[in-house]
Amino acid sequence: SCLALASAVVEAKAWFGATPPKVDHTFHRRGWSSCALCGGAERLGATVEVGDLRELDAAGASTLLDAVRAHGVVVVKGQNLTRAQQVEFTAALGETVVLPSSFEGKDPEPFHPAIQRITNFWANGTWKGPTARFGAYWHQDGQFWQPPRHNILSILHAQETPPSGGETGFADLRAARHTLSAPLLARAANASIRTSVRQIADFAKGDEEDLAAFPDAEHPVLDAHWMDGGPLLYVGSPHMEVVGLETAEAGKALLTMLLMHATSPAFTYFHAWDVGDVLVWDNTQTLHHSFPYDNDGSAKRELYRTQARMRPAATKEEL
Repeated sequence: SCLALASAVVEAKAWFGATPPKVDHTFHRRGWSSCALCGGAERLGATVEVGDLRELDAAGASTLLDAVRAHGVVVVKGQNLTRAQQVEFTAALGETVVLPSSFEGKDPEPFHPAIQRITNFWANGTWKGPTARFGAYWHQDGQFWQPPRHNILSILHAQETPPSGGETGFADLRAARHTLSAPLLARAANASIRTSVRQIADFAKGDEEDLAAFPDAEHPVLDAHWMDGGPLLYVGSPHMEVVGLETAEAGKALLTMLLMHATSPAFTYFHAWDVGDVLVWDNTQTLHHSFPYDNDGSAKRELYRTQARMRPAATKEEL
């Protein structure tokens, strides 16, 4: 019937080429009247119920991974993980990523090299000052890894949050690809982003030996998801070099247009943090961006990040 056909079209659009999850999940939304930052993403930001992550079994990990693949970013509420427990949970999702110690800057997490501290206080308890910020621009993590090692999940766990602000924004790169106009699709067809670990400000003081272990990486702008083959945009960040067009300037202009499209209100979700939240997102199909809060030293924003490299894909039939 026409109604059934229309419903099928709506369903396909909602997933934007992702295979739907095996289990239905509710969306984490505060409502238009309650969010300080509001986005209209149709797919991002599902709440996944898998119980206490300290007791996660293989079935729970499979449910969570399937939800992240389908929704791009998910939240597990009400957790309280130690640093060691977060690393153990990360290993249940894939290969734990540990970057060279020289990349970690001035605030490594003691005894846990897989942990990155996303906080306005040093590990010794002193305030970092009002200018401390992390990732305050739209970007993907892991673009400096060569394919397929760039298929990275990020896990961020909130232990303390400020009274307001400090949201983390996400943009849907599957939806952005699905709705890209024919002229921009044609323009992007021959373009790739090229990146070097040496161009990443966070790694500026890395040892030469560590930097040399990361050869330059290149990724097609029009890419496909590693697990279900769904089409997506891969744009990295505003700092990428774009190759494949007439000039570097033409590549930069294309990247700017694609970022403007991908981060429009229709494709964004802004996560307002509660203590105990564990957010898991797929960097290949989302951009993310940290947003400001009143960082005057009176309140802590204490989050801990780990990363897991996705394991080889299941077949599309299995999904």
